[in-house]
Amino acid sequence: MRTERTRWSSNAVHVMAMLFFIVSAASSGDEPMRGASGISAQVYSDSGLIQNEGPERDVIYTDVIHQPGAAWIRLSLAGSILSDSTTIRIRSLRDGETQLLDKTSIQQWGWQSAFFNGDSLIVEMTADPQTTNRLLVDEISWEEATSTRGGGNFCGYCEEDDREQTVDYAICRMVSDSYTCTGVIMDEDSHLITAGHCMEDGSNLVCQFGVPNSNIDCSMNHPPVEDQFPVVTWYCSIAGVGNDWAAVIIGPNGNGEMPYERYGEFHPLATSIPPANTTVNVAGYGDDLEQCTRADTLQESQGPIVFVEDTSLKFEADVTYGSSGSPVMKTGTNRIVGLATHCPCPNTATRIDHPDFVAAREMLFGTLGNTCEVAIPASIGGNDFSTEGAIDSGFGAPDDTQCPDTYLDWQNSPDVWMVWQPPSSGSVKFSTCDEDSYDTSLVLYRGTDCNDLEQVACNGDATGEDDCQSYYSAIYEFEVTPFTTYYIRLGGWQASTGTGTLWIDHVPAPATGACCLGTTCLDASESDCFEAGGTYQGAGTDCEINPCNIPLTGACCTGLGLTCIQLTEAECQEASGDFVGAGTACFPNPCPISEPLGGCCVGDSCQEVTQGQCLILAGDYLGDGVSCGDDSCQPPCPGDFDENGSIDVDDLLAVIGHFGSSNPLYDLDGNGTVDVDDLLQIISAFGPC
Repeated sequence: MRTERTRWSSNAVHVMAMLFFIVSAASSGDEPMRGASGISAQVYSDSGLIQNEGPERDVIYTDVIHQPGAAWIRLSLAGSILSDSTTIRIRSLRDGETQLLDKTSIQQWGWQSAFFNGDSLIVEMTADPQTTNRLLVDEISWEEATSTRGGGNFCGYCEEDDREQTVDYAICRMVSDSYTCTGVIMDEDSHLITAGHCMEDGSNLVCQFGVPNSNIDCSMNHPPVEDQFPVVTWYCSIAGVGNDWAAVIIGPNGNGEMPYERYGEFHPLATSIPPANTTVNVAGYGDDLEQCTRADTLQESQGPIVFVEDTSLKFEADVTYGSSGSPVMKTGTNRIVGLATHCPCPNTATRIDHPDFVAAREMLFGTLGNTCEVAIPASIGGNDFSTEGAIDSGFGAPDDTQCPDTYLDWQNSPDVWMVWQPPSSGSVKFSTCDEDSYDTSLVLYRGTDCNDLEQVACNGDATGEDDCQSYYSAIYEFEVTPFTTYYIRLGGWQASTGTGTLWIDHVPAPATGACCLGTTCLDASESDCFEAGGTYQGAGTDCEINPCNIPLTGACCTGLGLTCIQLTEAECQEASGDFVGAGTACFPNPCPISEPLGGCCVGDSCQEVTQGQCLILAGDYLGDGVSCGDDSCQPPCPGDFDENGSIDVDDLLAVIGHFGSSNPLYDLDGNGTVDVDDLLQIISAFGPC
């Protein structure tokens, strides 16, 4: 049984609570990828309570904060007292960067400053006449300019580190006094998401964009103050692998701008999770053990997803400490499918459709389901929804010719969208049967995203189920395929609204696995494999791992002209050839020799090629110099491959020997594959031609 500990806190400006779910540490061997940052120490620079006695607004207090040998400094101003018009001005003596804080912004910044480069800051307080104020610096944070963070065998590299620097103003470096992470803007409202363990000291975090190169000793440099944004509030889960996520609201920079307003960039969330072997890009502010100037700057790596779990996925792109929260994005779309959280390689990311993560974003960022673009991830079983208070999503009227006489009657109905991806092929029932619900209407779409949807089914009123409302909607026995994305649009008859439940019932198709048939391995159900005379290896087994122990082929150079034939090593030796190696190909030809041409029969077609090329095509060579004639390749009867006037066991074995190939000579039904149907055709034609 999982136990949970919940902690709540708030700040003076934003009453919104910051919710943590802290359940368990990461499993043994999995490491969260927070990076190192700086150190902190208490100081005491205190103006005391002072008043502007003059007639005009003026600077009433100035101090210099100096930390010898610091690469950068940050100030804690807790305990300062500011009147409504008082400002604190902080300026770096290294580069002149300046931050101006007033009574409101200092609270948004959690009573702390931005990060400044250099070892010295000037702090000034300006106040109106007859106002009483206090400037208190109670703590400073810094990093030594002789940082030793570089070096070491960093977790997260997949063999050689192939990360390259990139520019992306949707991805920020999240920095606190003691650690670093990565965050990403996910929408035009500048909502940010990251790893949950990055928020253990969330009120201390600042999001930085356009981060410059680090110093040659690996110590960090910080961007201009206007490119730094404070973290304000968040929901997060810190519960180990697969349960490590955070939804974050950040405050404006010193100009009052939010990140999207300033940069115009964000990365949208994917509407479905791609399967294993999909290529992803991962960009984050990880350390760099070999190139210090790249440490804690934005670098990107590419690699495949290798496993997809219920709430997490494994990937083989390079990350390291500081990469926690890095967006894992499907290559070519830049849509976020997960957030990097743990190493070693294959590294781990929390899926973006984690139900608790979705609920947290909905709670913090607003209601999901209003449009197709923010469709609610659905799951097998019951999915609650409500169209009360909803509006028409503006997608357009459904095509009711797909469900005539079912009273769809959409009429600009307020609607809610859900999105679902089946785990396997099979038959599905979508139903809104719920005795406490309203008169629903249901539309089903299929597509890769909301700009490419195809309506595939709809229903207004259905019958046949018990304990339902008077008029419910259902789509029965709809055939689905794995990793296809389906969008469900829920509305009401003549724009009716209410609450309800969408039931998704999935009956998987018969399981398939590897079937060993002679020297061939094919994916088939157990019954199909048995019918073809094969040996079934079990549901879920994969021909790619060669469960049938089929000898691997490679290029074989023989004395037959062009001389390259795809054979096993034993077959190549039998042909007195030279085996180039397992897995090698004949294209490009590794052993080209000039050779005369002759007719080659591939099925009932003839082409003039060399004898070696004809062998590669699995054809019948007519001889050197023999031209193709009109009837050169016509067999006496289909299936009589040895032309002995009878379809017999030898012909059956010939088909079995080419099972799973696309050889047109043995593909008797012309469907592109030599399969069970071709075997059955041979068997049915057994006997004399």
